[in-house]
Amino acid sequence: MKLNIEYLPDQNGFQQWFETSRTLVWLPAGIPTQWRHRVWLTLADHYLQSISVDWAKSKELCLNGRGDLDENALGVQIDKDLRQSSCEVSWGPDVESSRSVVKRLLLAYARWNKSVGYCRAFIEPVALILEVMGRDEGDTLKVLIYLLERVLPENYFAPDLSALTVDIAVFHELFNRKLPELAKHLDGLYRAAGKDHDGRRVLPLTSVVTMQWFLTLFTSCLPKETFLRVWDAFLFDGSEVLLRVALATWAHLAEWIKKCQSPDEVVKRLSQTSLETKLADSSKLMQVRNRISERAFGNPGLIEVD
Repeated sequence: MKLNIEYLPDQNGFQQWFETSRTLVWLPAGIPTQWRHRVWLTLADHYLQSISVDWAKSKELCLNGRGDLDENALGVQIDKDLRQSSCEVSWGPDVESSRSVVKRLLLAYARWNKSVGYCRAFIEPVALILEVMGRDEGDTLKVLIYLLERVLPENYFAPDLSALTVDIAVFHELFNRKLPELAKHLDGLYRAAGKDHDGRRVLPLTSVVTMQWFLTLFTSCLPKETFLRVWDAFLFDGSEVLLRVALATWAHLAEWIKKCQSPDEVVKRLSQTSLETKLADSSKLMQVRNRISERAFGNPGLIEVD
């Protein structure tokens, strides 16, 4: 199987390239690490060409210009969020320099798309893309635009989390159908927790944990090699991959989680440190994902969201 990554193909060539690359994503070895930069960038370049963007002009305006938004106030907020961020993506040897670059890119996207602007949840994806793109700011901005405007549903990071809430609702249905024993165990812990909180409503554990995974696109919970494999698939197949991988993660950890006797113990076991140990083999997680995906997503009537 030969994959040409040296140039952006025409439309017919791109479709062939796309299908070949998409197949590679789900093979045991995945996309070779040295190809990842070019593969992600090719997807972004094709999207920007499809919407007829003058990239040279846009790049200059976004990275070096000033928009009509209050950038001083926004810059202060971004600085605050960067200091408070628990982002686990490598900042490199010079943390302050890396944060400055991420801030510049966050401001650049806010100039690019004023209707969306800035969201704190963008920090982890920007830091990850920047690393994969070899710290090239222009390439990073391209992939960020592709991610937020082509891959993810509209309003995924809106203040009301409307699109994300839909994904959580769909996932909850999948979880109950495909992992009923684990769902029953967690429901028992949830009910007990509800009594302990004097009857106050407590969100289901699956929703609390999985929403955090989705908000950070798995960068906050999976080992680096694993979430890079997830992102390879995600950039080709969209947010459905988040549902598939979340279901695979819960399935992979099911026996381990069933030993928990309280919600706090579940959360502790699902901390990043623990997951990095349990999910260190990215190929194994992807294999679990492949095994359950056909069963979970093969029924066209299972997921119907208007």
